[in-house]
Amino acid sequence: MMNRNQIALWIAAVALASGPTEARDFIRYDPGHVPLDFIKIITVEQSSGATAVSLPGRVSFDEDHTQRVASPIDGRALAILVKLGDKVRAAQPLVQLSSPSIGQIQSDAQKALADLTVAEKAGERVHKLLAEGAVAEKEVAQADGDLRKARSDYARATVQLKALGLSASDPAVNASLRAQIPGVVVDRNVLVGQEVRADQATPLLTISSLDTVWVMADAYEQDLGLVHVGDAVDVRVPAYPGEKFPGKVGNIADVVDPTTRTVKIRCLVPNADHRLKPEMFARVEVRGSSRHPVIMVPAKAALSDGDRWLVIVATEGNTFRARRVAIGAEIEGQVRVIDGLTPGEKIVSEGAIFMKREIESQ
Repeated sequence: MMNRNQIALWIAAVALASGPTEARDFIRYDPGHVPLDFIKIITVEQSSGATAVSLPGRVSFDEDHTQRVASPIDGRALAILVKLGDKVRAAQPLVQLSSPSIGQIQSDAQKALADLTVAEKAGERVHKLLAEGAVAEKEVAQADGDLRKARSDYARATVQLKALGLSASDPAVNASLRAQIPGVVVDRNVLVGQEVRADQATPLLTISSLDTVWVMADAYEQDLGLVHVGDAVDVRVPAYPGEKFPGKVGNIADVVDPTTRTVKIRCLVPNADHRLKPEMFARVEVRGSSRHPVIMVPAKAALSDGDRWLVIVATEGNTFRARRVAIGAEIEGQVRVIDGLTPGEKIVSEGAIFMKREIESQ
């Protein structure tokens, strides 16, 4: 390693060897002068094996196992039967409601059942008469249509009753909103005595099974070729430094965000101990087999110059030039060069900052 005096002598030698002092975009050195033992030069190589890419992300709920509880009717909350953090089972009552609509729903269900019974008997009668030639096919078609409508009306009324935990034959003035899935109460936006509406946008409660979470990562366009559905991922979060949470890529969005120029990558990550919390910031390392050859170089070789990236290219005649390149994300001390380098070229991997400053000072 050269000391400061040696570096100063080397700079002077370079300046003399370069001739006139006009501005240059390169620098040339004479190996007969002070050796550059702190400069390391490597040959750019292309790899077609396994690659990895690191993406910023955020932990979120598994929407396939999340219920946002809303009321199908207008009413008033008489009792809130769960608290934040409570574990609930499927069909467990969550909120007790009082509503004048309950009696009407039960009445409609009873009428729908009666109409269905009448329609079924009428259908049986006309089909029997048709077999005897006593009715026209038009009457049979009408009866069949009435039966289909009656079945549809009864099914709709039954769904409303089921959503409220009611029975058509058991008159009631109160109803309960119930959990559709097992999980944990992660959000609550209802108070005792509060008026609730069927059309309100904010859910009363949110229940989610946190045994699996989604980690939504942002991939730039140039990194999409390295990410595929099914690829293994390792998720890191600041809360647990040094730990990795394994998962896999479940989906790649079909559109690019016009503002960030990124594509959403949905990763499925097991979370049996619930250590990953929704809204945590995360770093997602996607590991997979690249389907295209890529160029990887040491991160030290890529220099940021404001809004661009540079590498120092070494050519014949001991000449160094700064070249603009496009790079991908960094992972494990390596960056992928997307554009600007070709296999076989030589670049400075250590001491690149020093070489860049000397080129700019010429």
